[in-house]
Amino acid sequence: MKNKLWSTLLSVVLVSSLLLVSACSSNNSNGASSQGDTSSNANTKNEGKSSNGERVVIRSTMYDAEMTPELVAEFEESHPNIKIERIDSDYNKLMAMMAAGNAPDIIRAAGVTEVPGYVIKDMALDLTPYFESSTVFKQDDFLPIVNQFRFDKATGEHGKGAIYGFPKDWSPDYTVYYNKKMFEEAGVSLPSSTEAMSWKELIELGKQLTKKNGEKVTQYGLVYYNGQIAAQQDFMNLQLLQIGKSMFSSDFGSADLTTPEIEELFNFWVDATRAGVGPSPLHQETDWGGQLFVDNKAAMIITGYWFSGFLKDNPLTKDRLDDFAVAPAPVMENGTRISPSSSGTGAIIHSSTQHPKEAWEVFEWFFGGKPAEDRAKAGYGLPATKTLMTLLPQDTDFNKMSYDFVQNELKYSEGYLPFNPFLSYQAVNSVFDKHFTPVYFDKDTVDGAAKKMTEELNTLINEGKQLIGAK
Repeated sequence: MKNKLWSTLLSVVLVSSLLLVSACSSNNSNGASSQGDTSSNANTKNEGKSSNGERVVIRSTMYDAEMTPELVAEFEESHPNIKIERIDSDYNKLMAMMAAGNAPDIIRAAGVTEVPGYVIKDMALDLTPYFESSTVFKQDDFLPIVNQFRFDKATGEHGKGAIYGFPKDWSPDYTVYYNKKMFEEAGVSLPSSTEAMSWKELIELGKQLTKKNGEKVTQYGLVYYNGQIAAQQDFMNLQLLQIGKSMFSSDFGSADLTTPEIEELFNFWVDATRAGVGPSPLHQETDWGGQLFVDNKAAMIITGYWFSGFLKDNPLTKDRLDDFAVAPAPVMENGTRISPSSSGTGAIIHSSTQHPKEAWEVFEWFFGGKPAEDRAKAGYGLPATKTLMTLLPQDTDFNKMSYDFVQNELKYSEGYLPFNPFLSYQAVNSVFDKHFTPVYFDKDTVDGAAKKMTEELNTLINEGKQLIGAK
């Protein structure tokens, strides 16, 4: 919690420094002119070197396990004019590099949580002309996840307009993986693999599968790969989306967590937390949800397709894959069934890159060429195109189960979670931790916490808007 609070405070300082970067990039005539020049020749291979005879260096923050030295060597052999320099860059280091005017060319980014912020700060290059002239990418082949990298600057609407990046891989991240043996031991019926249960039904299942020794939980009914089973922005964003509501106004200019729908959800999560269904402020765990699941300390986990790869590789589960099955993302009662990605991780090209043509060559190869094909065949994440989707592994019963499940879930993958572009993801987490945790311990009420959260979020939104000059 201390680290999250520090991230929030630091983000306020860093956002202000990004103004300098935005100003610099808007005055960068090379970036602006080369975008227009490149639209007609984005796929023309540069056979020579740069104008001064040196190889062009393109710096990328993709992880080493993603853009491996072997892949880099393969690319450089066929592109002698370009050298790829992969750099380690956590959030703080990246913000410092941007503030210093030394931003990497290709920046790893999560579509739903980061791309809108990069765009409104003029830090992401509009890649629309590159995609339109590409012989590798075909826009009618794109899956809905690609829309997470679209943003309409005129209207401020995420999911439409120009395209600023592309997903490397993604998952319907609210899928429920479960241990069939634990269900059988508890005498609980297995959930459907095609029909979604409600959130209330999911928590009730979790209660039936939770075991306690006194007050100590010895087996959780439900865990989450990215946090606790408690009131938090990931779950509530999805629940509200499914009933056509949001924590934020349509232009994200304000927040209101005091509405009847949101307070009902707060009470829902308080009940789940006090029941000990999963790790929470009342039941702290040092291990993440995936480890609890493979250790047989949790019966269900909310996670994505990539978790099937984790199970196949993990020494605790790879020899007992028949123990596991999947169920669709839960849906709000009387709500719309939506099974979105919580991030859709990919990359953007920074607007101030000095080499947009060469940066695009690297980008197009990594996200649309052989590396993308290899990732799809490996089956550790879903690709972003229909064509690559056919390459997912189906050679075993477990792989076939995972593949068939995904094909059905794709029908509900339209839509994206409404994260606020004026706030960092960490800042919202910090507000939830700070103001709602006391409710679990009867140190505050839901109504009191909701008002404090609304006030602080609106303060942070206004600060964020002022720092980038938004009205």
